[in-house]
Amino acid sequence: MSEVWNKIWQNEVAEWDNVSEEIYRVLKREIGDLKDKKILEAGSGSGRISLRLALEGAEVTLLDYSDKALEVSRKYFEDHDGKATFLKADLTQELPLEDNSFDIVWNSGVMEHFKQHNQIFISKEFFRISKEFHTFNPYANSFFYRLGKWVAETTGIWQYGTEYPVKTMKHIFEESGFILQKEYSLSHMSSLEFLCYLKGGANVSQAIIHYLQGLEDTERLETLEKLGGYLLYSKGIKE
Repeated sequence: MSEVWNKIWQNEVAEWDNVSEEIYRVLKREIGDLKDKKILEAGSGSGRISLRLALEGAEVTLLDYSDKALEVSRKYFEDHDGKATFLKADLTQELPLEDNSFDIVWNSGVMEHFKQHNQIFISKEFFRISKEFHTFNPYANSFFYRLGKWVAETTGIWQYGTEYPVKTMKHIFEESGFILQKEYSLSHMSSLEFLCYLKGGANVSQAIIHYLQGLEDTERLETLEKLGGYLLYSKGIKE
């Protein structure tokens, strides 16, 4: 798995996109005041969202198993005068961190790469070191994401390794000690981007967008909810 992500992070840091903005807004809303909050991003990739949190007063630690990802994030923080601690560690092993050392652990696009028993072990470690766990994972009920992923996998062009889309984190949280406080999907329109793997997918995506724009607000929201957002947000807290 590390080889897959080292290869991905050989490229330049991705620009701030709609998904990044939505994740950032959810974290801001759910965490509240960021000042002096000790926040760990576990599986940090480029770290661009954590940079925003750091610039707003959070004490940020970035953890990743990919040397290239940590190199990219370090440069990203340096270029924007951000402060952070950087740590290389394997999430499937006991983390070199003290009990209750963070207010928040969060990640996006990480847990779905692990089988259930690994997810439980990882979440138990997060329970040990943190008060809360916020996680964003590809949603199993996201139609456009699942369709695009299936096409990409069957044609051999899927580049993100093995993914197990998530229906709910309730069982994982319960097994690790967390209580599932909130769970909902987001990035509904961004799920259309996965249609790029289909022949003529760009035209199909534009047609769907045009159709949705013609609906009344209530019907459009109901339709998007039925189709499922790209990501499922799950928030676990201690009792």
